[in-house]
Amino acid sequence: MTRSSFLLIAAFLIFIPRNAGAEDTGTAELPDRIMIRGGFAYVFNADTIFGINSNNGVSASVDFSQLLGGDSHDTVWRGDSYYRFNPRHSLGLSYYDVERKGDKELLQDITIDNITYSAGAQVKTDIGVKLYRLFYNYSFYHEDKTELQLSGGLYVANLNLKLNANFTCTGAPTCSTSGAPLVAGGSTTTQTVPLPSFGFQMNYNITPRLLTQLRLEWFYLEASTFQGSMTDFYAGIEYRALKHFAVGTAFDRFNIDVSYSPDTSRGWQAINNWNSVFLYGAFYF
Repeated sequence: MTRSSFLLIAAFLIFIPRNAGAEDTGTAELPDRIMIRGGFAYVFNADTIFGINSNNGVSASVDFSQLLGGDSHDTVWRGDSYYRFNPRHSLGLSYYDVERKGDKELLQDITIDNITYSAGAQVKTDIGVKLYRLFYNYSFYHEDKTELQLSGGLYVANLNLKLNANFTCTGAPTCSTSGAPLVAGGSTTTQTVPLPSFGFQMNYNITPRLLTQLRLEWFYLEASTFQGSMTDFYAGIEYRALKHFAVGTAFDRFNIDVSYSPDTSRGWQAINNWNSVFLYGAFYF
């Protein structure tokens, strides 16, 4: 090893500890006005039940996993952000898209969106849930280690269902009684469900650089033609590796149960639950 190489390594070893010590300051000196994070989420134990009334009034609930062989997992990219107007008030936005596929031979006739899929048909299914979350947080308690927030916001769930099969018929609850020939067919249905929410969040700094976060949001509404409920539980831990950058992981449990029953026979129902593990990087400014 040359003298210059030795001096360079020595200077590096001396600089890093001093620099790290200078960076390891209180949370007040770490930026937190703007946060943008994104990463990889693994969705598992997903369970979806849906039903869409046909024109003749026939309705049935379809279990995506059991009847249609649907996947119970997916891997997605997820993004979250917020902007703090001041230490008390912040506004944020989240988005992710879960898409699952199914492929199975039916053991019974099922009717969805006025199309009957015959027993013995090979049905390919694609179900997607795009989830948007717009929220406002009010920090009613904010000290060095602990921040407690109340939140209000709006979840918008965009539900998209595609089915294709080789044996279908129309006009009757079962193909055996319709008298129509069996043909290849399918349908695409999209429903957009707005869900206002109320919640509570706690941020706790174990150290100036190590943060834990708990969040629970909830919604329930029952009206003449609409009934819906939603819960979202989030628990995570994050390490501020650099002044403007952090890495973290979180567990998220999300549930929705909505149904729309108008005076006419046309209506729908969707029940959707899943767990996810989120690994991310976050930038702070």
